[in-house]
Amino acid sequence: MPYRRKFLTRAGYTTLSALLTMGFLQKDKQKEDHSTDSITANYINVNSPLRQLAAAKGKRYGAAISSDILLKEKDYANLIARECSIVTPNGELKWNATEPQPGQFTFESADAIADFCQKHNIDLHGHTLFWHMGRPDWLPYPPTLKMIERHVKGVMGHYRKSKVLKSWDIANEIIADNENETDNLTYGLRKGVKPELIRDLFLIAASVDNSKKFYLNDFGIEGATWKSERFLKMVEYLKNSGVKIDGAGLQSHLWFSTAYGFDEKGFNSVLKRLNDLEVKPIITELDIIIDTPLPDSIKKLDQMVADSYKRYLDLCFAAKVDTVITWGLTDRHSWIRHPDWMPRKTFRDNPNLWKFLRPLPFDENLQAKSARNAIAQAFEQAT
Repeated sequence: MPYRRKFLTRAGYTTLSALLTMGFLQKDKQKEDHSTDSITANYINVNSPLRQLAAAKGKRYGAAISSDILLKEKDYANLIARECSIVTPNGELKWNATEPQPGQFTFESADAIADFCQKHNIDLHGHTLFWHMGRPDWLPYPPTLKMIERHVKGVMGHYRKSKVLKSWDIANEIIADNENETDNLTYGLRKGVKPELIRDLFLIAASVDNSKKFYLNDFGIEGATWKSERFLKMVEYLKNSGVKIDGAGLQSHLWFSTAYGFDEKGFNSVLKRLNDLEVKPIITELDIIIDTPLPDSIKKLDQMVADSYKRYLDLCFAAKVDTVITWGLTDRHSWIRHPDWMPRKTFRDNPNLWKFLRPLPFDENLQAKSARNAIAQAFEQAT
């Protein structure tokens, strides 16, 4: 998808490679057999929408969607309507889509999604007001405060009275990937971004519409890492500054492998610290791929993906996460399969391996995979 950043290679993606584990995929044999049997054999809920299974536990399930596909593919639209109680626009609310020229706003594509949500009783999660990508060529990063104020007033003002838009990613991916990409080691913000600017962004947003939930959203924070520590410090700074921040979005673009480890203890610590700050963690962009060594069949790969979904969501639900959004619903439209965004070293240069990129609950023919059943079971077992 042209709206997403390039997927980093495993070598450069240290914040996630520290997360994803042999231990996460390989428990002791008794536990693994039980997990596999319960996911694959529990077909009683296969025809129950995920939104229904989530709602039964006071939770929401949803996916990122694109307006153009929504309008062109009826089967895709029907699947979204059936399975999702919340959706995130893929790129329709990003700066380049809503304010392509200074002070000139357009909402046709985003409104198409909002209208769809209204028709099918789906919540809309606004993504995003501030990002270093997805911006028009004329816009510097970071923007000036005047530019931010004009943009936030224009976009949030348009949806102030919306009955479906319930929340916003006020800022997205403001934390650098490592210490070499920041000029602020305390908060780890991307170069040029000051904590006061983010504070003022949240304050401006609240002045326009404080009836919505406000989130700080980022990736690579699913464990005890350099990046997650700075993310938590930034959340704490915002709380101490008295701004409205309701939650933290954990993107969860995850690689799992039998070759490297998952920091389950560190991830639990991140979730606990957010809850202690009274900043609710939600999962905003979940998808899962299996890194090398790959299994010898698609069936085995799908089961590894399913087991990973189940175990990851079990951790999330134990920490009071109530919203899970996958970055897409079907492999047919996964950003990971786009040639420009495909994981570079492992898959991009190896076309024979592309068939192993199956990160979402439904396959390219919109048929439910074992990952979908694993998500359903996670909701069923959530307390």
